[in-house]
Amino acid sequence: MRTKNLLLSAAALVAGALSAHAQSNVYSVNVVGYVNAAIPANQFTLLANPLNDGTNTVASIGAALPNKTTVQVWNGSGFTGTSKAGGVWGNPNLPIPPGTGFFVQTPSTAGIVTNTFVGSVVAGFGQTNTLALPSGFSLVGSPIPFAGTLNDAGPNTLNLGNTLPNKSTIQVWNGTGYTGTSKAGGTWGVNLSLGVAQGFFINTPVATNWSQTLQ
Repeated sequence: MRTKNLLLSAAALVAGALSAHAQSNVYSVNVVGYVNAAIPANQFTLLANPLNDGTNTVASIGAALPNKTTVQVWNGSGFTGTSKAGGVWGNPNLPIPPGTGFFVQTPSTAGIVTNTFVGSVVAGFGQTNTLALPSGFSLVGSPIPFAGTLNDAGPNTLNLGNTLPNKSTIQVWNGTGYTGTSKAGGTWGVNLSLGVAQGFFINTPVATNWSQTLQ
């Protein structure tokens, strides 16, 4: 079931499930729920926070991650990192609000770890959420738990087909490097698919707003 169908069903008080991306699941009732994201051991995984837990820091959204896990957040020109030891995340307690992408790496002894994001969807039914994107690179993910392709447009989609101007680029982490595409003539050259809780880089030539509507 696609995310938009899940959320529409939730309006009728019906629970649903869908694939977020590889080995990940989403469950939601009344736009409050959780997202499971699988993290393989000892390699970088690029995630994004898809829900609002009221705190939205690495200590809250990564509370169950094992010791020796590291998280890195884009600061506009590079990465700011933190790690977990003795059951506690070190300083800084990085803010990771909905729509923020981040790299996470667990230790080699961890096996596949499932991180569970718990919280509410940032937009209610019939509402629009807007994420401000500066010119240049941003590390982001869908603030509403939608999955889809780059050329999707309109309500209940990623809406990147409408949002980003021509000459924008998107880079998706493939586990060892990036797979990229660019927009020209109003269309993305490679119509990449993005999952719930998946982070990616946007590079836009001018500041813009990424708007998504939940209906």
